[in-house]
Amino acid sequence: MKRLTLIIAAMLTAVLASAQAKVAQPQLVTPGSWENARRIPRDAAVRMVDAGKAVFVDVRSFETYSKGHIKGAISVPRSQMISRFREIPPGKLIITYCACVREHTAALAVTDLAAHGVNNAAALTGGWTEWIAAKMPVATGATPK
Repeated sequence: MKRLTLIIAAMLTAVLASAQAKVAQPQLVTPGSWENARRIPRDAAVRMVDAGKAVFVDVRSFETYSKGHIKGAISVPRSQMISRFREIPPGKLIITYCACVREHTAALAVTDLAAHGVNNAAALTGGWTEWIAAKMPVATGATPK
């Protein structure tokens, strides 16, 4: 009987610990989920931005952005994306970009936004690296106010 009580107590402890872990981390990005973030090819992104339907958002550090960024892009580092979301023009597709292989940071920004109910975002396929390689328009310095 004593052994049965110990087994039941251990099982209850494990169930409660598991439930607490799930409640404590509801908005964490699961490993690999950035790979499933929506992407947009460069040509389609340029067409949407040119039509006024989208905006480029550079999710790299401000220092990196100042050294070179997509012309017309807004600087909102990924670590500040949620707190500075109101700075992004409303009603437009948010096209995030970074210089990571496979758009890792840009895709994480898309998943961060989705976790907060913002589903009109996509990571730029190829990001900054492919933008430069294609000799697309760039700018330096701070975002004009």
